[in-house]
Amino acid sequence: MKFLETIVFMVLGIALSINIGGNMSCNAAGQYDYFQFVQESPFVFCKIMDGNGCNILPLPWIFTIHGLWPSNFTHRHEPCVGAQFSRDVMNEASNNELRADLELSWRSFISGRSNMDFWEYEYNTHGKCSDHKFSQMQYFDRARSLWKQYKAHTLFSNSSIEPGKSYRFTDLEQAIRSFIGGRRPLLLCEQSKRKKKTKQYLLEVVICFDDRAINPVNCPKRMSKECLPQSPVWYML
Repeated sequence: MKFLETIVFMVLGIALSINIGGNMSCNAAGQYDYFQFVQESPFVFCKIMDGNGCNILPLPWIFTIHGLWPSNFTHRHEPCVGAQFSRDVMNEASNNELRADLELSWRSFISGRSNMDFWEYEYNTHGKCSDHKFSQMQYFDRARSLWKQYKAHTLFSNSSIEPGKSYRFTDLEQAIRSFIGGRRPLLLCEQSKRKKKTKQYLLEVVICFDDRAINPVNCPKRMSKECLPQSPVWYML
């Protein structure tokens, strides 16, 4: 059972990173142009996409971090050569405050996978690609800072967009754009067909940043999983 849960975790993570990046998520240290800061709706991931509720209750009514991914515009895919994630470093007493913040903002919602497992997977898959610029803990601290500044649920609320309703794609996109200098985010949806009707649910919000993960930049226009602009988008938390 443990082996099966591990396989499910890996498959979901790989599928989402490929869908979001459209082969733009870079796996070679130093060979990236920008960062994708990816936040996800726990409700949509657990109730709509995963389908089994993740067996974790209660689900937080916020967007949480899926990852901070070094990415490029040239579709390169090479093995990442950065240093592996260190649990010893993460567990150092000097990192207690950061680790406590990540327990809230960067949570695992897959049954049997701890937060530490999730952090390790994301870092080894994406984060270590930037270890020539950020140490392990600098990387996680940068992700925490971005989350505190650009919480998707807060950006929506500031534009009077509240969960539990459907909205026009353009209204959701503009709510994010207005707080990132007009730069283009990515809104990713999960399509759910029930009783012959298909609804799209906002699964993830991607905000792109420069190669220092400081200033927002336009996300490249792309491919699968992006919300359909002509259809209502359900915003659920």
